[in-house]
Amino acid sequence: MEPKRITLSIDSTLKDVALIGLSINKICSQIPLTDVETYQIEACVVEAINNTIEHAYENKTGHRVDVHVSLHLDRIVFQVSDTGLSMKNTLSPSLDFDPEDIENLPEGGMGLFIIHQVMDTVTYTSNTHKNTLEMTKAFLDHP
Repeated sequence: MEPKRITLSIDSTLKDVALIGLSINKICSQIPLTDVETYQIEACVVEAINNTIEHAYENKTGHRVDVHVSLHLDRIVFQVSDTGLSMKNTLSPSLDFDPEDIENLPEGGMGLFIIHQVMDTVTYTSNTHKNTLEMTKAFLDHP
């Protein structure tokens, strides 16, 4: 069976990200995921879009951010794509810091770490024309 697909697009402005979040939440609420998983997935997609706007497009408006959603029988796949600057060190984020040292807590990288914790697979590809962060969440044998 072919997956169901939809593409959502916004301009590279942070104020429009909530529209994608609402859409992702509604899509996920229709598949066999818990409310918590639905919220976590929405947060991951929103974080990926925020990172795209802030880092790939350096907070400049007028650029397109696409979110391709593919719903399969056993999983849902999100691809957040842009044509901005490519990300580096995305495949193995870590939170190496001393929790006792409040003054030196990391200011960045936590969102990507959370994405890797919530999603089942996360990959990043970049070529001269397009960057894509792909996130997959399985729901086969889900209660």
